[in-house]
Amino acid sequence: MIRIEPETLLTAGKLCHEAALALAGEARTFESGAAPTDGCFGLVERGADELAESYKSFHEELHAFTFDLAAKLEDSATGLRETARTMGGL
Repeated sequence: MIRIEPETLLTAGKLCHEAALALAGEARTFESGAAPTDGCFGLVERGADELAESYKSFHEELHAFTFDLAAKLEDSATGLRETARTMGGL
């Protein structure tokens, strides 16, 4: 039988929480810094409309994916903390 100590779960939960905060911060930076504008795509000088739509789609999908991942990390952190408490952890 393998036993994982509650403290180990609490540590893992803390690391997931910290990763979620860091990822969300970087996602907010990307959201504003790489957002399409009238003159550029955020990272690339504006060109054809087709490229503009493609970049807009990329920006929106990456933004959604990153915030979804941050939310899942936070959910993992919560689950790990709750499991540790159930096991008699702090």
